[in-house]
Amino acid sequence: MKPIYPLIGLAGIGAMPMMAQDQPNFLIIQCDHLTQRVVGAYGEMQGFTPTIDRIASEGVVFSNAYVGCPLSQPSRAALWTGLMPHQTNVRSNSDEHINPILPETVPTLGSLFTNNGYDAVHFGKTHDMGALRGFKHKEPVPQPFNDPEFPVNNDSFLDVGTCQDVVSYLSNPPEKPFIAIADFQNPHNICGYVGANQGVHTNTPFNGALPELPDNFEVNNWDDIPTPVQYICCSHRRMTQASPWSEDNYRHYIAAFQHYTKMVDKQIAQVLEALYSTPAGRNTIIVLLADHGDGMGSHRMVTKQISFYEEITNVPFIIAGPGVKANKKHVDNFLVQATTDLLPTLCELAHIETPADKWGISVVPTLKGKKQENTHPYVASEWHSEYEVIVSPGRMIRSPRYKYTHYLEDNSEELYDLKKDRGEKVNLAKDPKYSKVLAQHRAMLDDYITKTNDDYRTLNIDADARWRCHKPGYPHHEGIGARDVINRK
Repeated sequence: MKPIYPLIGLAGIGAMPMMAQDQPNFLIIQCDHLTQRVVGAYGEMQGFTPTIDRIASEGVVFSNAYVGCPLSQPSRAALWTGLMPHQTNVRSNSDEHINPILPETVPTLGSLFTNNGYDAVHFGKTHDMGALRGFKHKEPVPQPFNDPEFPVNNDSFLDVGTCQDVVSYLSNPPEKPFIAIADFQNPHNICGYVGANQGVHTNTPFNGALPELPDNFEVNNWDDIPTPVQYICCSHRRMTQASPWSEDNYRHYIAAFQHYTKMVDKQIAQVLEALYSTPAGRNTIIVLLADHGDGMGSHRMVTKQISFYEEITNVPFIIAGPGVKANKKHVDNFLVQATTDLLPTLCELAHIETPADKWGISVVPTLKGKKQENTHPYVASEWHSEYEVIVSPGRMIRSPRYKYTHYLEDNSEELYDLKKDRGEKVNLAKDPKYSKVLAQHRAMLDDYITKTNDDYRTLNIDADARWRCHKPGYPHHEGIGARDVINRK
């Protein structure tokens, strides 16, 4: 195979000698909506991410890395601060009239690295409510183009501009150490795909072989999952548009997702070629991750909203570069809270003190090939609302074996044995055999609420009965969604 990285050849990213510079450079590559399922390195689908797979083969791949919220803005604000959404108070995708700008007193990844002599630069998607403070941001210029197979929109157009900006910077990097973020939109273009193909349809431009549906495509019992998840078709515009889809419509959706992923993977290849065109590449640690995943047809879901299923909360998290010992096996023996663990990990690698308000865990021991003594007993994810049209707060607790979710609405619960049921098909919350396990996970949620000063139990629910009136399940959706009604007023 032709090497992707000109200066590496067969030596590998982690095998390259470091430069004389004391502190390493960092290149963080984030993709919006990227799910483990489509990344070849994670084993399920092959051929759509050759660049990402090459990074993975020469670094460390974390199997159990979870985001703090399955929604872009809360997840990103949390990631760049090393805090959870209830701590940043950025809980939805709404603007400043709902979500406050992050206070100047909160240390961010950008401010920490800038204050320690780094050139901190950000390219691409922001959606951060001030959490990128400390980074110099370059707004991408969209570059429109046509695609012969699938509809493209501003998400893909902006990525062209982002790629050009990152390539320009890395081709002539500063002399001092840098931390650069390449923040790509794709495969987020999948949202536009749903809008362009809403409702039952038979005509699509793609004529290739269609992928299979996932094993957990069908929902076994709609009455057995939490109320707000039963009615995502009423709260989420894209699920409203996809609710009557046929199986082939979903298969076309998966093909489109694969296509948009291939697009961004090719742009990542351009970025890495620029990185390794100068000596700075020899001293650069690469981080690849996503702000959240995508349903990709699991549980009949498109995109993401309110649910905490694996496809949406368990994201790709890969680290490679000088000083990182490549691990042929995925790291699956402990849980990673990617949202909070990234900041202390990068700080330790850069010899920067981690502020006391950051409660994440550094995974540097694992990166160095040593035993990870300090691990999380559980990790969490949070939900509040997308745009305050419907507010139905929820929390997820993921322990080493089980996943527990709780929603304030109807006191709804889920419990899944991820060792036996990775597809989360059978909700065990009402099974008497698992009453002890359920009690343990309820206690973990209480522990999380106490230790992080989470106001979850005091939050309000705003779910109009109009959006809970049809038979549960997306195929039974009637009329239009709540957001469409609000937008028409």
